[in-house]
Amino acid sequence: MLSQKADRALAGPVAFGLLVTPVCLGIYAAAKANHLWGTKRGAQERSLVSMRFLLRALIRSCFWLKVEEPDAEDWAELDLAQDRGCILMFNHTSLFDGFLMAAIMPSSLTRRCKSLMAAYTFKTPVLGEIFRLVGHEPVYFLKDDEGKFSVDKARQAPVNERIRAHVAGGGVLAFCPEGTVNRKDQTKCLPLRRGSFQLAVDLRLPIYGISALGQHRFWPWKGAPGHPATVRVKLYAVDAWNDMLEAGEGKTATATDVADLAQEAMQASVDALSAQPLPPNDPESPGRK
Repeated sequence: MLSQKADRALAGPVAFGLLVTPVCLGIYAAAKANHLWGTKRGAQERSLVSMRFLLRALIRSCFWLKVEEPDAEDWAELDLAQDRGCILMFNHTSLFDGFLMAAIMPSSLTRRCKSLMAAYTFKTPVLGEIFRLVGHEPVYFLKDDEGKFSVDKARQAPVNERIRAHVAGGGVLAFCPEGTVNRKDQTKCLPLRRGSFQLAVDLRLPIYGISALGQHRFWPWKGAPGHPATVRVKLYAVDAWNDMLEAGEGKTATATDVADLAQEAMQASVDALSAQPLPPNDPESPGRK
């Protein structure tokens, strides 16, 4: 019996490992090919769409992973700004988050995105080069204590200018404002990094979000990725801030004010997800043997 349980526990990670390697190589090859012609940003956009396609194929191949993603009506109801830049934020519970979000977003949105991620991730073989080719940007952290974050301002300044130009031109900044993986209670969002919202204040950008729960079981902080899991996804908008923008208000708001509004909206969305019961066949469903 113990051996059977151990075999089942290893089956998912082994299968995922066999699937993810050719997918990553395919994303890398497509991105390199896309950079052989056209403009740099055009190549990045094509690479983002290619990456989305292959990540969706990967997720669908993992039949033991169930992702309850938003449908076209959900995206239409979100009414995400199409003709102006905006911020799209995610809660951060797993190393799988970025790949999941890139896969579930519509291709028309994916191609508009730039993401921020810790600078050390760009040193990861293959993945680091993929992140560079699709146009993502590094964050040069000095600390990684929850709620007490700082960056190397000199190294971060040119990155901030590129991000500012991107959203000012109608692009989307997609990132996890918690800044680190939540390794404790995934139903309680970590404090958001206040400086992350200075751009929203300066350029008066609307803020939207995608919250998800369950991916920490598929790809736990410690251990191999690929375990059976159900991932629920919900879209939301930071209405308190977005409504101010629509009304021409909030001109005296600070980054801290906006971060607080974003924190409330993110937590409310995660609360709505955590209140939903797991399906009977989920590994962590009550009564499942």
